[in-house]
Amino acid sequence: MPASSVLTRRAVVAGIAATPAASAVAQPAAWPSRGVRLLVGYPAGGANDFVVRSVTGQLGEALGQAVVVENRTGAAGGIAAEAVAKSAPDGYTLVSLSSAHVLAPSVRRNVPFDPVRDFTPIALLARSPYFLMVHPSLPAQNVAEFVALVKAKPGEIAYASSGVGAGPHLTSSLFMTVAGIRLEHVPYRGDADALIDLVAGRVPSAFLSVAPAVPHIRSGALRALAVSGAERLAIMPDIPTVAESGYPGFAMDAWWGIAGPAGLPAQVVTRVADAVRPILESPALAQRFSAAGVVPSKLFGAEAFAALIRSDRQRFDDIVKAAGIEPQD
Repeated sequence: MPASSVLTRRAVVAGIAATPAASAVAQPAAWPSRGVRLLVGYPAGGANDFVVRSVTGQLGEALGQAVVVENRTGAAGGIAAEAVAKSAPDGYTLVSLSSAHVLAPSVRRNVPFDPVRDFTPIALLARSPYFLMVHPSLPAQNVAEFVALVKAKPGEIAYASSGVGAGPHLTSSLFMTVAGIRLEHVPYRGDADALIDLVAGRVPSAFLSVAPAVPHIRSGALRALAVSGAERLAIMPDIPTVAESGYPGFAMDAWWGIAGPAGLPAQVVTRVADAVRPILESPALAQRFSAAGVVPSKLFGAEAFAALIRSDRQRFDDIVKAAGIEPQD
């Protein structure tokens, strides 16, 4: 065979091998190549929605594609979570995963998702603690006086919560355990209803969300004794934490983050997590969050978020069992 023919044949073979069709592994398209949906399981205007929408505008700019928030409500956030858990792990359908989702299997039967197994954690966005508050008719100026008062009248002083199995209920249950006290539980259908009776003095104490409580504290209608989180809040820096008030290590709050379905590609996780961090570190976001009693997350990275989910899943189970809370249908 002539040398020129051999060279030509080799060139053709080399050209075929270099084409994408002959590649052993197809190269995925760059992500994202279109808009991303981020499902929120709660109504617009709530804390979960507020946190997510405060971040998604800048997140979309960083990703080069729109991040569209879709409020898919129902089943205490479960409808949105289940939809994402069952979606394709391509990065185009994400969910705002919250502490309420991680708590759900501890307090509800037949939850249609597993918060540890069915999701890929990406980034924790924010946390928000609760205020321990009392009606002014209760003669307690701080946590120590409140505990002493309750111990002197075991079972006679009640506390409100935003519902059986909700974050404030578990926070109150944990506090009673560590303080060695017993309060009578009066559950309501949300913070708003609980606050009405707390302000009216029909129930004397409660752990409830910060934002709706602040106006009542400032007016003197309620007295805040402590913050349930690990640090004081910029919106009311004079109110100590429960930990500072004699119970070291006490920390309970609500949190919100971004997750995708199980099996999400590492490139998607890294891309979103890296884009979120500078947003959370910006002073403008801290100021916006502060007015709502929300704290930008200082826990960065998908692995750290995953560790929080696993830890809280076990912790919530332990609190529920210790308090004797019966799971609801």
